[in-house]
Amino acid sequence: MNVKHMIQNLAGCTALAALLAGCGGSLSPEESYSQGLAYLNGDGVATDPVKAIELLNAAAEGGNTEAMMELSNCYNYGNGVTADEELAFIWIRKAADAGSSKAKAYIALFYLQGIGTPASPDTAIQLLDAEASAGNMDAMSILANLYEIGAGVPIDATKAAEWHLKAAEKGNVPSMYYVGRAFAKGTGGVTKNETVAAEWYQKASDAGSLAATGKLGACYMMGLGVAADPAKGISLIQQAVEGGDPDSMHNLGVCYERGLGVAMDPATAVSYYRMGAEAGCPEAMFNLSVCLTTGTGVAKDADEASLWRERASASETPLRGRDN
Repeated sequence: MNVKHMIQNLAGCTALAALLAGCGGSLSPEESYSQGLAYLNGDGVATDPVKAIELLNAAAEGGNTEAMMELSNCYNYGNGVTADEELAFIWIRKAADAGSSKAKAYIALFYLQGIGTPASPDTAIQLLDAEASAGNMDAMSILANLYEIGAGVPIDATKAAEWHLKAAEKGNVPSMYYVGRAFAKGTGGVTKNETVAAEWYQKASDAGSLAATGKLGACYMMGLGVAADPAKGISLIQQAVEGGDPDSMHNLGVCYERGLGVAMDPATAVSYYRMGAEAGCPEAMFNLSVCLTTGTGVAKDADEASLWRERASASETPLRGRDN
């Protein structure tokens, strides 16, 4: 996960709208926040960025720190408003000053990248160290990610795994997934243990991680750390696909291409490879290029095959299962 993606995750989950008609009286900050998200994202109501920002501002002025963070996100990415990095920083700083533990962690990324404030990697790492040491699971997870990619600190897979484990034990969902992956692969100084990997994938899946749901499905397909159950595996992978997980789109394509847990169907395999490729999965890009080259499940198209192969190679992601 890169720094930009971490910042995009600072906003909370969307909530369904409560209908305004007939409510009477003024909305509480919590109600304004919930309805602001609904109008921003079109959850149960027509998308209305102007009304969304008005409601989020009302919630933020009323002290709702989640609204403050959402406004920071909106101004950072120009979602419903004109992008303004200085206002993005102001709002996340207000949330941090108001006591939001998530904001106290994520503001470090603003210092790291100089978003709305002069860049200061040292300040960023100092803030994260202090918050992580105080038990802030979001700071632990962010610090782990920075050690993983070498942003603001040297790459250190062992420290990344240590901080992810601490964050996972406190309930941080992305870190639960990371820990599962570390045990599955035996990386970051962790001894490979497929049973423990499956347990962490299960915990992360139960907490809402689509990526973990897909990986858990793969475990059931192959009997890795759990008793093999192809039907359950396919069900979990399909669930992750329906939620939008790119890796699971690729994996479901593999299942259809090879007849694993489903009837072999090259054309359906290609449809899932294409879905995963368009969603950004390098392995799906590569497998799609192979199918287009060989005419497996799709008409041969050398030009499109070359395009997808180049995109897969540009990702610098190790590609499993095929010679490249």
